[in-house]
Amino acid sequence: MKDIHIGHEIEQRIAMLRMTKTDFARLIGKAQQNVSRIFSSPSIKTDELEKICEVLHFNFFRLWVDEGGDINLVASGDSSVAAINSDVNTADEAVLRERIRALEMLLKEKERMLNYLMAQGKFP
Repeated sequence: MKDIHIGHEIEQRIAMLRMTKTDFARLIGKAQQNVSRIFSSPSIKTDELEKICEVLHFNFFRLWVDEGGDINLVASGDSSVAAINSDVNTADEAVLRERIRALEMLLKEKERMLNYLMAQGKFP
């Protein structure tokens, strides 16, 4: 099994996104004090990690998958490996679909604002 400190991985992703602890806490529905606990924890509940994956647009479950696609938590050859890999791929796709949806909504809002400003003569 890979030695992964999930709290550190989450903290690095937040830093990469230049997100504040306050914003992260708000997005996952936790108090800001809980964010430090998450960062210092080497493990996390699956449902909590799922929410964090959605918020940070990153599938942390992939950290336990080697290049061959096998989950390191399950013995190779186990019939459940294919099902787990399928779930991981589905989670990746769901996160990407949600990210695309959010970006499309943002684009529509920017277009609406641009049209408004142009109509007001405030944008060339």
